[in-house]
Amino acid sequence: MKIGILTFHWAVNYGAVLQAFALQKYLIDKGFKVEIINYKPYLIIAKQLIIKFINLDVKYFCRMINIMIFIKKNMILSNRMYFSNKQLMKNCKDYDLYISGSDQIWNTSFTIKAEGKVTLSYYLNFVPSNKKRIAYAASFGTDQIPKKVKNIILPELKKYNYISVREYTGKLILDDLFINSKIVLDPTFLIEKNIYNNLFSNIKYNKKDKDMFLYIIHNNQETTEKIVNYVCHRLYGKKCTNYGNSSIGIETWLKNIKGSKIVITNSYHGLIFALIFKILFIVIPVEGIQMNNRIFTLLNLTGLQERLIENYDESKINDLIKKKIEWKIVDERISNLRKESFDFIEKAIKE
Repeated sequence: MKIGILTFHWAVNYGAVLQAFALQKYLIDKGFKVEIINYKPYLIIAKQLIIKFINLDVKYFCRMINIMIFIKKNMILSNRMYFSNKQLMKNCKDYDLYISGSDQIWNTSFTIKAEGKVTLSYYLNFVPSNKKRIAYAASFGTDQIPKKVKNIILPELKKYNYISVREYTGKLILDDLFINSKIVLDPTFLIEKNIYNNLFSNIKYNKKDKDMFLYIIHNNQETTEKIVNYVCHRLYGKKCTNYGNSSIGIETWLKNIKGSKIVITNSYHGLIFALIFKILFIVIPVEGIQMNNRIFTLLNLTGLQERLIENYDESKINDLIKKKIEWKIVDERISNLRKESFDFIEKAIKE
């Protein structure tokens, strides 16, 4: 069986690329022939590049090159590159089964204007009617979507054979549309930890912040800045490197997380890899946007809600830094969730 995966493999983001890598790796290890469908919506990518170029964001372009090297070395992409939904419609018909996901592939902003118009590529609108469609750990990236968007996406959602999402709000949105779905783990949990270890086994680096790995994304995060300043300056007595705007490669990013004593992050995948490598962590919601439910969902599923700090609280920060995580209990929960995720994929593919 030949499987095509459509996801945000092109994003200049460590988590986005690693979730694509993990889903493909898992399926290949199960004996399937798997390709990442090399769809790169030209308009949105061009806009991003222009903005980064105007701002002379050298780190962004270095990170982009490092990610491209990682993809070429570790992932299998389709030989054909697709720049538009029209090209997918015309030429992408060679797979027996199509999987959309994970990541925020159903983000309303992308759906409405990614190609300067309504774009349903990530709802697999180009897939022939006789081919199977699966969504794995898909995300809307928001708590709710407008009615007009619901009307646009509903016909395509009805064509799916199986749908899974990665957060509670995604399931609620689908429930409201009378679409059956299941909550599963992000693809990065599907493969064994040793696979990640092998990625950076030969990496050498000079790590400045051996105690803490700071990974903060998004700008204008006032509460986050207060927490970071308190931890770095008052507790550790030094300036900390924020790897949220880093030029390092994926392998070094992973190794830095594993080598730290504590991870402080507002990133979903920053949280995930702290869990995978069993590193003490503090997670902070992203301010000003509706995309935190993925973090809330994962913390609830693992029983680690207390590791979340929503307001600046020095006493709580001190407590969380001192308090150990009962990894045996967390591992048991993740193990059960992994089994449920494996069962979903196997059933979706076989039936």
